[in-house]
Amino acid sequence: AIPGMGDVTEDWVVTDDGVRLRYRDRGSFNAGAGCVIFLHGWSANGRWFDKNVPLAQEIRMITLDYRGMGESAQPGHGFRVSRLAADVRCLLVKLNVDNAVLCGTSLGFTVIMNYIELYGYDRILGAAFVDQSACMYYKPGWPMGAPDLSNMAFVADLDAQLHTDFDSLADGIISGGFGEIPPTDKERDFFKPQILKCDPRALGAIMYHHANLDFRDLLPFVKCPVLNFIGGATKCHCIPGIEYIGNICPLGRNVTFEKAGHWLYWEEPKRFNAELLEFVKQCVARGHASQSESRN
Repeated sequence: AIPGMGDVTEDWVVTDDGVRLRYRDRGSFNAGAGCVIFLHGWSANGRWFDKNVPLAQEIRMITLDYRGMGESAQPGHGFRVSRLAADVRCLLVKLNVDNAVLCGTSLGFTVIMNYIELYGYDRILGAAFVDQSACMYYKPGWPMGAPDLSNMAFVADLDAQLHTDFDSLADGIISGGFGEIPPTDKERDFFKPQILKCDPRALGAIMYHHANLDFRDLLPFVKCPVLNFIGGATKCHCIPGIEYIGNICPLGRNVTFEKAGHWLYWEEPKRFNAELLEFVKQCVARGHASQSESRN
């Protein structure tokens, strides 16, 4: 257990292709009030949500380390976003969760969109996205993706750095996660060894897939409620490309944290937790209402 983090079940889920993934489950006694599954970003793990643990006083809160990252196994295969979505499905089935709000930060956005494309709304009531543009590559009529990863050549450069100088890349990832207020030395000391736990092969393969995905076709057809968080001082994506998601989803809403960056849930946890908790409660109430309608 993580010191000072209250009751937590740390365990493994074995996926249907035999890979052991680390998850942490908190507040399971609050499951009836709602359940949030945190899906972290590229090169991260479930510890990025340590400051969001107070949510477990009100709802169930589950974090997952993707394959190749955190404490999960490094199997050498399955490093595609669609497989990460299948891994999320394995977790929901193992824990018998059928009322989840999926909260995906950065890469977590494409994981959730893959989940919706593959499994629809089975076991989920809503989706929260954090600081990710609808399409990272710049394309005709779309100059608002991820400036530093706007084409495959930039991704190839990143992949090369993963294998030649992962250490300094990790420093850059940490700097890039914060908005107007830079990370403290203590925060750098926390995040860097976590990043370096990742399998560089996994990170390279997943980024090639993740950066190339374009969900602008599916977003207008997303049927569940969507809460879309935006770091007003993000260094990772063009803000209009992030805002697009909340604007185009039929049940979407944008929330901007003006001074925060890509890791706004870490930078402003109190406000983030309050916004997300309210959204989870709304999704649960909507789920109950639709169940009542289907029974009548």
